[in-house]
Amino acid sequence: MTTRDAAVWVAVVGLALALGCGNDGGGMDASSAATAGKGGAGHGGAGTGAGTGAGEGDAAVVGDSGAGDAAASNGGSDAALPGDADAGGLPSGCPAPAPNQPPESLSCTGLYGDITTKKLASGVQAFMPAVPLWSDGAGKLRFIYLPPGQKIDISDPDAWRFPIGTKFWKEFKSGTKRVETRMFWKLTPTFWARTAYQWNDGETEATRTGGGDIQVAGKTYHIPSTTECDQCHKGRPDHALGFEEILLGLPGSTGLNLAALKSQGLLTGGTVPSKIAIGDDGTGFGSDALAFLHVNCGVSCHNGNSASEAYSTGLRLAVKVADADGRAPTNFDSLKTTVNVKTTTGRWLGKIRITPGSPSESWLYSLMSTRNPTNMKDQMPPIASRVVPTAGAKLLSDWITAM
Repeated sequence: MTTRDAAVWVAVVGLALALGCGNDGGGMDASSAATAGKGGAGHGGAGTGAGTGAGEGDAAVVGDSGAGDAAASNGGSDAALPGDADAGGLPSGCPAPAPNQPPESLSCTGLYGDITTKKLASGVQAFMPAVPLWSDGAGKLRFIYLPPGQKIDISDPDAWRFPIGTKFWKEFKSGTKRVETRMFWKLTPTFWARTAYQWNDGETEATRTGGGDIQVAGKTYHIPSTTECDQCHKGRPDHALGFEEILLGLPGSTGLNLAALKSQGLLTGGTVPSKIAIGDDGTGFGSDALAFLHVNCGVSCHNGNSASEAYSTGLRLAVKVADADGRAPTNFDSLKTTVNVKTTTGRWLGKIRITPGSPSESWLYSLMSTRNPTNMKDQMPPIASRVVPTAGAKLLSDWITAM
């Protein structure tokens, strides 16, 4: 992001405070106003997806995939179903939204041709990243709309740029019940309108909300505000999370993944690698662990983007596309900034991020395997999660033990 772009983004955040939150393209989860990613360890819960050998979070037991985290809205099919209306315009009968604001109702966003049957609008495609973000076991569906004739600029393979008019949606379920759908809509080169829509009991409509705690089946569910969402989304130059070369290129990604984007001619400005693979470090767990750290920590906060929330910690957990060719990760930032490296955050100063052979002496593992509802700054992520991702935590533990 240029200095000018960063300044514009900061300026428009104030304009968007009335909005809720948008779709992350694979992970825009927030559940606390605590400052994100300030810790010396990783930002993220845990969870790996198809192709990583660990399942997302607790896999089919409690993870996203067990509750409908498929790449389509009907029957778990990976192919998006065509609808009656193109998602680029307002459906018939919908009032024009205020400047820089999304519509008040989900049915007016262009996601559905028919919200009653959940038939997708023409041009909307579903996708699922190979390694989904841990979201406390919520079921998730993800959708993208690209304006006709427009392409994604991949000249920087680690920071895709999306055309104006791009829309992302992400649906969240608690059990089998739809709770919210978040939308991210690119209106200018530097501004995305974003909001969350809360579904009614009959799941016939969802209405804009500013976020907050609600009760779902006797449990507290938190819908994030725009401010909460921005803590993570500012970590990407073009603010969309989860729809990127690594997560769409690893084995297990479905729907509009990297291969589909290439075959449909939707990419420009760069060459798509013949293979995306994260190599193992000799432990037998490294590939999965590094993929999990990438999506839950590196994509949003712990990366080299100076606007990211955890940039100042020096902890880097994002995998670079140039390194994702199956090579051994010896020189990956994910290892160079963690193994036998001390934390830099004041209250944890001097603790070792990863101590080979000892998860209990590894601060990264300690924070990721902890949830502290009274002080979320003492967990990772410090927002977004109130449930320990047990499968992901075990993956980290096994990885560190085997080092």
